[in-house]
Amino acid sequence: MKFYRTAIISKVSREVFLSRRELSEYFDLHLHSTFRIWLSDIRLAEAQKMIAAHPEYSNDTISSSCGFSSRSQLYKIFSDKLGMSPKQWREKLGMEEQKGSNSDENE
Repeated sequence: MKFYRTAIISKVSREVFLSRRELSEYFDLHLHSTFRIWLSDIRLAEAQKMIAAHPEYSNDTISSSCGFSSRSQLYKIFSDKLGMSPKQWREKLGMEEQKGSNSDENE
């Protein structure tokens, strides 16, 4: 998880032996994104995995473990990308898992 905390475009560009400009161009041309959005998407995916694996973890724990600068940034990303708060997503995930186990019992 340390990568998520320290990943900034300058450090990544040094690691891949590209200038910041070249790395930014790569993201634009090949990924049709920006470095910031790409990293935010990785953090969101990691937060979703962590919530699914450990629903008991607080949003503060999730946000700091996944490299968000604050709990409010975690909320903003969830809201922007998924249209719901981390709590709502956690509850939805729990309901979907419950439906799945109920349908398994009915078969």
